[in-house]
Amino acid sequence: MNEHRFPKWVWPSLLGLLGISPPAIALWFQSNLEQYLATQTPLQLIRLLIPLLGISTLLLAWCIYQHPWLCWDEPTGTWLNRLSKLRYCAKCKAAKIVTPLKNEVTGWRCMNCQHFFHDPSRADIESPKKKVVKNERI
Repeated sequence: MNEHRFPKWVWPSLLGLLGISPPAIALWFQSNLEQYLATQTPLQLIRLLIPLLGISTLLLAWCIYQHPWLCWDEPTGTWLNRLSKLRYCAKCKAAKIVTPLKNEVTGWRCMNCQHFFHDPSRADIESPKKKVVKNERI
């Protein structure tokens, strides 16, 4: 399957341009905007500002939501998401691959590299030992 992905610098650049664009446009057309805004009533100006503030707030919320919010958990050797409490593989994150870990009985396993991370707060569960029965012949 042929996937076309953008380089990592594209999205931050587009968000930066989107954030800079409204003030730049306002400065570019300042003389025309002053004449237009002088003829408008305060109610119309408020109706104009509400969508702009809403779009800016949504853009800011989306940026905050997309931030990974990971912190290092020293005892387990994993990355922990502060909001969702999901754990991520440290080996894969070093390779710039963010992989959530699968919860197992005594720790977590990465489904990408299959590395196991032991949880020191969980008790070790020993597998039941099989009894060896010798067959005696008469």
